[in-house]
Amino acid sequence: MKVYFFTGAGISAESGISTFRDANGLWENNKIEEICNINTWEANKEKVFKFYSERRIQLGNVKPNLIHKTISELQNKYGNDNIIVMTQNVDDLLERAGCSEVLHLHGNLKEIKCLDCHKTFDIGYKNFTEKEICKYCKSNNIKPNIIFFGEYAPNYHFMKRNFRNINKEDIVIVMGTLGNVIGISRYINFCDSKLKILNNLEYSKYINERDFDYIFYEKGTEAIIKIKKLIEKHLK
Repeated sequence: MKVYFFTGAGISAESGISTFRDANGLWENNKIEEICNINTWEANKEKVFKFYSERRIQLGNVKPNLIHKTISELQNKYGNDNIIVMTQNVDDLLERAGCSEVLHLHGNLKEIKCLDCHKTFDIGYKNFTEKEICKYCKSNNIKPNIIFFGEYAPNYHFMKRNFRNINKEDIVIVMGTLGNVIGISRYINFCDSKLKILNNLEYSKYINERDFDYIFYEKGTEAIIKIKKLIEKHLK
């Protein structure tokens, strides 16, 4: 029996990380087509690097919350082969809570990617401008290691494989996502798992409630306590 977590921005919001699409989210105050589009980002390079540097610095000033810690606790108890974590988030709060083998679907905020030598490197939580260079080949042809709109997301392949591997003995938990970037309902609908659990702050028109056995519309730090009990009940 395996447990699959699929998480979104909502699990980090309670740590103080701004969401992108909610009311007063980051996309309310910034133009997606300028700072997160593979076809236009180079024309707005200074703005792009400034935006992601601000996010990175903010990340360095927050801490994992009970959701991150509980997922880590479960993974450490049952093993990362049995507690599988997929996230749309680009923060490292799951890792800082102690998780390993986290599948980041949209990149990593702490990393820079070189478009010439194709290597990535960790820059921590610091400011990093468009004038800096690749750690390896010294090229200036670099970008934040974030999957922009219109860009191929290589880890989607592994996400799809995970969902294909879910069987009748497994548990699937969806937390903190509206389901409009990755159409999670499409995958959940075809999962023949023992238990399907949803946690969001509120109803989303992009997620079909009928696909789930349990739904918790409340803060993730409250729901995760109930979710943990359900997981451990079934794992026993």
